[in-house]
Amino acid sequence: MELDINNTPSLEPENLEDLLQEGYQLVDVREQDEWDAGHHKSARHLPMGEIIENIDDFKNNEKYIFVCRSGARSGRVTNFMISKNIESYNLSGGMKQVKNFTDEIYNLDGNSGEII
Repeated sequence: MELDINNTPSLEPENLEDLLQEGYQLVDVREQDEWDAGHHKSARHLPMGEIIENIDDFKNNEKYIFVCRSGARSGRVTNFMISKNIESYNLSGGMKQVKNFTDEIYNLDGNSGEII
């Protein structure tokens, strides 16, 4: 995977809910314990280490937003997906910022989640 995230296409967390309404797909690339503690209700969970083996699940006619805790892992995933001609964006600031703009963060029990 590409490690340079300086030129990664990014989207702002305050726009996330609107983007999801427009049909963007949110993919959370954090580890299982991070997901369990708190994730966006509309996200699909696919840890960064499983992206390559699941590349065929991504469609060229969809738009994807990748998110992690702070934006570094999801930036690397975004660059990798772009190299595969899949329209992808990194969510700036990751889940640490998303939590400031939405009430849609839940834990596995369906209660209000936390970002770890």
